[in-house]
Amino acid sequence: MTIQTPKSVLALIETCTNLQQLKQIHAKSIISSLSYTQFIITKIINSFLSHACLDYATQVFNQTQEPDGFIYNAMIRAYSSSQTPCVAISIYNKMRACQNILGDKYTYPFVFKACASQFAVEKGKEVHGVIVRIGYELDGFLQSSLLNFYMVCGEIGNAQQVFDEFDAKDVVFWNALITGYARQGMVLDSFGVFKEMVEVKEVRPNEGTMMGLIVACIESKNLKLGRAIHGYMMKDMVLREGVKLEAALINLYVKCGYLDGARKLFDEIPEKNTVVWNSLICGYCQIGSLNEVIELLREMHLSNLKPDRFTVSGVLSACAQMGAFNLGNWVHRFAEKKGIWDVFIGTALIDMYAKCGFIGAAREVFDQMNERNVATWNAILSGYASHGQAESAIELFSEMRESGARPDSITFLAVLHACAHSGLVENGKQYFDLMLKYYKIPPRVEHYGCMVDLLGRAGLLQEARELIKMMVVEPNVVVWGALLSACSIHGNIEIGEWAAHHMIKLNAMDGGSYVILANLYASAQRFDRVKAVREMMVEKGICKSRGCSMIEIGDVVHEFVVADKMHPRSEEICSVLDELSKKLKIAGYVPLLALDEEG
Repeated sequence: MTIQTPKSVLALIETCTNLQQLKQIHAKSIISSLSYTQFIITKIINSFLSHACLDYATQVFNQTQEPDGFIYNAMIRAYSSSQTPCVAISIYNKMRACQNILGDKYTYPFVFKACASQFAVEKGKEVHGVIVRIGYELDGFLQSSLLNFYMVCGEIGNAQQVFDEFDAKDVVFWNALITGYARQGMVLDSFGVFKEMVEVKEVRPNEGTMMGLIVACIESKNLKLGRAIHGYMMKDMVLREGVKLEAALINLYVKCGYLDGARKLFDEIPEKNTVVWNSLICGYCQIGSLNEVIELLREMHLSNLKPDRFTVSGVLSACAQMGAFNLGNWVHRFAEKKGIWDVFIGTALIDMYAKCGFIGAAREVFDQMNERNVATWNAILSGYASHGQAESAIELFSEMRESGARPDSITFLAVLHACAHSGLVENGKQYFDLMLKYYKIPPRVEHYGCMVDLLGRAGLLQEARELIKMMVVEPNVVVWGALLSACSIHGNIEIGEWAAHHMIKLNAMDGGSYVILANLYASAQRFDRVKAVREMMVEKGICKSRGCSMIEIGDVVHEFVVADKMHPRSEEICSVLDELSKKLKIAGYVPLLALDEEG
C-alpha cells in the first residue's frame, strides 16, 4: 500500500471494502505525515461512519484542527441516530461556540432529531430561534424535522403552528403532522389532518400517509377507522398494490382481534413476501394462537419462501412476551434445521429462554455463539438480573468488559437491576459511577429508577431522596413509585407522602399506588389517613388493576384474571384452588393480608 499524496488517500478510500483496510489506510497516511484538506478529512470520517465505526470517527474528529461545517454535519448526523444523541447536541454547541459556524439546512434537521430523542424541549426551541434568525424557516425538510421534534416532545400547539405557518406543504410535511398525532395517540386528530389533506387537493396521499394512519389505528386499536382506511386504499390503484401497507393492515386486524379479516386479506394477496407472512405469523403469536403459528411457518416453507431472521426473531420475541416455552423451543429446532441463524436470532433465543424461566438454556445458547453484539450481552445480563442471579450478572459483566465489548445504557440498566434485586448497594453505586465517569453514558430515568429502588430496598430512604433531587432528568412514575414502595416497606410516612405528592402532581397515581399509600398509613396505625385515601379513590373512580397470569399447556397459552369466570374450566380451577387453600391452612400457613381493592 503506497500513500504519497492526499489524492492517493482518496483513491484508496474509494476502493476500500472493509474496516480493517480503512484503518490501515488511515494509519499509513498518519505515518506519511500528509497534510489533509478538510475535504479529505470529511471523506475519512464519513468512511468510518459508513462502516458503523463511530468511536474511531470521533477520534479523527477530535484530532482535527478547526473542522469545517461538512465535518460537523457528518458527526451531528451520525450521533443523532446513535444511542447517545446527546453527543450530537454537544457537537452542535461546540460548532457554534468555538468555530462560530452557523450551520446549514443539512445541520439542523439532525439537531432537531437529537433534541427529540433527548426530549430537550428548551434546546430545540433555542435552535428553532436560530434557524428563524438565519433565514432557514422556508426549507421544507428542515421544517418537517422541526414539526416532528415538537410532536415527539408533546408540544402539540407549537407543532400545529409550524404546520399552519408553512405555505409550501408537500406530502412529507402533511405526513409529519399525521404521524405526529398518531404517535401521541390522538387518532381522531390524525384523521382530521388526513381529511383536510384530501379536501384541499394540493398533494396526493402516499404510502407514508396511509402508514401513519394505520399506525394510529394500531395504537388505539380502532378497528372501525382501520377498515375505513382499508376501503379508501381499495379505491386507489397505487395504494391498493402496496404490499407494505397490506402487511400493516394485517397487523392492525390481528391486534384488534379481527382474525377473520386478517386471514382473508392475507389469502387475497397474490404474491406474498416475507413481510406479509411475518405480519400474520407474529400477529397469531401475540394472541397466543401457537398451533396456527406452527402451521403458517410450515406453509411458508412449502411456498418456497424461506422464513428469514425477522420471521424467527419475531416469533421468538412473541414467545418471550407470553412465556410460550414449547413454541420457542420448537422454533429453535426449526431454525437450526433450516439453517436460519445469525446474531439476532441467537440474541432473541437468549431473551426467550430467560423470560420463560430457563436461564440455563439461555446461557447455553450464549456460550455457543461465535458472534456476539452488545444486544447479546444485554439479553443474558438482563436474564440473570430478572432471575435474581446478581453474582452471575456481575461476573459476566466483567467478562464483557475484558472481551472489548463496550457496554451501553441498557447494559448498565441490567447490571443495576441485578444489584437492586440482590441488595448489592455498594456494587450498584460503583457501577452507576462507572457508567457516568468512565463510559460517559448519561443516565436515563430508568437508571435513576434502579438506583432509587436499590437504595430504597436497603432502607437508605434519605439517600434515595437526595439522589432524586440531584437528577438531571425529570423523575417519572417509576422513580416515585419505587420510592413510595420502599417507604411502605420501611414505614417512612414523611418521605412516602413526599413521593405520593409528586405522583399525584404527575397524575400518575393508579389504584396500586393508592393501595401502597393506604398500607403505609395502616402500618403506622394512621387509620384516619387510610380512610382519606380510600375516599380519594372513590371520588376519582380509581380501583386497583386486577392481577393477570398466563401459562402454557400443550402449546396453548391460557390467561387468568382475578375474579374472572370466563375460562371454560373455571369451576374445576376454583375447586383445585379451594383444595390447595385447605391444605395450606392445615400446614399452618397464615396469609399476610394487605389493604387491597381486588376483593
